[in-house]
Amino acid sequence: MNPLRSKTAALLTGAALAAFALPAAAQSASEVDALRAQVKELLTRIEKLEKAPSTPAGPPAGKDAPLVAADAFKAPQVTQSGNNKVKLTLSGQIGRAVIVADDGFDSDAIHGDNATASSRIRLAGQAKLDDNWTAGTDIELETSSASTRNTGFGSDGGSNFSINERKVEFWVQHKAFGRLWVGQGDTATNQTSEVDLSGTSTLISHSDIGATFGGIAFRNKATRANGPTVNNAFNNFDGLHREDRVRYDTPTFGGGFQLSTSFTEGGATDGAIRYTGKIGDTEVAAAVAYADNDSRTGFDTQTNGSVSVKFANGFNVTAAAGTRDLGARDSDFWYGKLGYIAKLTSLGNSAFVVDYFTQEDFAVAGADSKAWSVGYVQTVDAFASDFYISFRNHSYDTRTADFKDVYGVI
Repeated sequence: MNPLRSKTAALLTGAALAAFALPAAAQSASEVDALRAQVKELLTRIEKLEKAPSTPAGPPAGKDAPLVAADAFKAPQVTQSGNNKVKLTLSGQIGRAVIVADDGFDSDAIHGDNATASSRIRLAGQAKLDDNWTAGTDIELETSSASTRNTGFGSDGGSNFSINERKVEFWVQHKAFGRLWVGQGDTATNQTSEVDLSGTSTLISHSDIGATFGGIAFRNKATRANGPTVNNAFNNFDGLHREDRVRYDTPTFGGGFQLSTSFTEGGATDGAIRYTGKIGDTEVAAAVAYADNDSRTGFDTQTNGSVSVKFANGFNVTAAAGTRDLGARDSDFWYGKLGYIAKLTSLGNSAFVVDYFTQEDFAVAGADSKAWSVGYVQTVDAFASDFYISFRNHSYDTRTADFKDVYGVI
């Protein structure tokens, strides 16, 4: 029996006996009958309580109560707002990496955040007005400690920390008319140099060469002096990136085509055409873009694009190219990649890749930049994670100076 219930029964029984012990002169017959009825009802309730299964008041001695109830893990994956009109999705990733690199004179290990797949958190809201109209919001923040894009030899990772806005925007979409975006987010031409079906581009072997070893400087062969960093010697002209802008996308048409355009803060404009589809068992994705940046500093105009093809047997090829008008000169780049994807184990897909990048006249007139890599990405479905390793070599020379290669493993 529950000790608490036993004490309650004793107290109530004592109260009932005390009522019977009152002098008869102080009680009328009707009052006595009423008291007896109340005592009988109380005793009946006590008997029911004693027979009910007891619930422990707390965990057994020496054991802590669980911090989270087991049922909490059965909650739906989509969080809904208080009025159940807007669905809110929480997502994110951790993108940590270890680099061991050599600049021709020195070597170092870098613990950083892989800028190709930086650590971030995202909140995406969506509400449906009717069968045609939908609206949504995106808030995506990057939390980068020692970004591989700007962390070089001897850099202090503790002081190289930043929180950056990737997206702070809202959008409205109609099935027949397309989508309108407003705020900080992808311009129409962002990622048009990075269309890739190899299964590796979000981590390694990417046309954005400066993302993984970007903070390491090239060293002059004769003087040992630092030249430009890897990030400053390469550029894949990937549109206008992310900006404060207004963007419009058409609905998909013609079996996989889509048009986009945007107008950014400062007056830059851009446009792109994308295609995603299948030809038989072969997957195809492509993008072509043009940007006019003449109203701002940096460059005047650029044209770029990329295409990726994945065959049913797992082999895939990717290519990208672009040209930028820098005023006094033009700079061009070419990029190619050969890959293979297969499910070799029960863990998940395995992706293998080799790529090559070449660029002229970017950092200065007469500059010649080249890079190549080999890499491997293993997806582990049970962890919803990807593990990877890649070796990349970078070379850079100008008309007046020769520099040591930068190479390393991430």
